[in-house]
Amino acid sequence: MKRLFLTLLTLGTLLLARNDVPSCYKALQIENPNPAVEKELFILVDQTTPLDKNMMIYTYKNMMKFIKNGYAVTIASFSANAKGKYTDVPYSGSLEALLPESAKHEIAKKKLRKYQACMNGQYKYAKKKATKALVHTLKGANKKLPHSDILKSLDDIAEHIIKPSKAKEKVVLLVSDMMEHSSITTFYSKGSLRRIDTKKEMTKLQKSGYTADFDGARVYIIGAGMVGKNSYRDSKTLKALTSFWETYFKASNARLQAIGTPMLLEDVK
Repeated sequence: MKRLFLTLLTLGTLLLARNDVPSCYKALQIENPNPAVEKELFILVDQTTPLDKNMMIYTYKNMMKFIKNGYAVTIASFSANAKGKYTDVPYSGSLEALLPESAKHEIAKKKLRKYQACMNGQYKYAKKKATKALVHTLKGANKKLPHSDILKSLDDIAEHIIKPSKAKEKVVLLVSDMMEHSSITTFYSKGSLRRIDTKKEMTKLQKSGYTADFDGARVYIIGAGMVGKNSYRDSKTLKALTSFWETYFKASNARLQAIGTPMLLEDVK
């Protein structure tokens, strides 16, 4: 069965449609009665926001809830096209839905055993590949990058990655300090997070043309307002930051479910 799965892996790399996890149904020529993806998690990692160990573990545990049959996970990194830190998708894969019990009676026992072994291998493969991609991406973050092009990056990712997804339900886990520093605007003043005027910043965004469409996704944010060990953000400044992003996602066909400043206090669902 290992040889079968490796063969699938080779064939999978040749497929034009992105799915890093090879199909057991195609390999065994079994009709998939439910090829749709029920729910997809998009983990978007801002390369200017290094997480501490607890937040990395939180991100990993929540990703693992989506490594299951009928679900998909996509991991993307972004920053400001500086020092090679351009937008990239190191992993995008879905696990196929299991056959209903009624359909199993229609399949020969020998083929059914191969199917069950292949589906077990599919889970292990997706878990290993997604974990490797997530760890590599999170550890690649660097606070010293000169710019943070969050607004343009989110517009690109929403258009080219999230909106084309056929998943019935879309969830975004955004790993970022959410502190824009680009040609569009900057949330900094004298090296610290400034008090943001949502109305003025939304006007700048609309003039830039980078108004995203998240196709109705629910959004969770971890790391918002995170600064260095010796910096401080008062509660009013964080509240203004939160208010801007609530308005932004509402205007971008998304719902901001929760924002962690920096730690999220609820699980991603």
